[in-house]
Amino acid sequence: MRFLAVVLVAAAATTSAHAAGAACGAATARAAIASTHLRLKLLGDTAQRVDPASADEVICFDFTRDGRLDLAVSIASGGTAGDIGFVVFRRAAAAWRVALTGAGYKLGLARIGGDFVETQPVYRSNDANCCPSGGFDHRRFHWSGARFVVVRAWHTKSFRP
Repeated sequence: MRFLAVVLVAAAATTSAHAAGAACGAATARAAIASTHLRLKLLGDTAQRVDPASADEVICFDFTRDGRLDLAVSIASGGTAGDIGFVVFRRAAAAWRVALTGAGYKLGLARIGGDFVETQPVYRSNDANCCPSGGFDHRRFHWSGARFVVVRAWHTKSFRP
């Protein structure tokens, strides 16, 4: 009987974790962008409506440590600029809320522990679009309890933080 109870608890935990993971991904990111009517300043000085189809890289994690999955999503340019922006959504009751946005050029996102990192290439004056020679700038964001703050900024020769 005890064995059966352990098996049932383990199965419930696995099912719950699987359902939470299945509820977070590209489709969830597109829905969050659409429901918030997200507008960002991307390659220009004017904020523009973000097409939900431009959601690219999605990181699902409880960055705010409130027991709910959050979304960090990069925004694709659709061209050679690669990913040109990012947004972090917090889950609030039954809706998504924009917690942080940023813009860049060929940027990337990664998770380190309970934080996320934004990475941007550094182009020197004669660099071709394909080949930044100035290394990469990284910013690590941490939830302070009220907002995301940069807790570390550094430069490396590698794209990966």
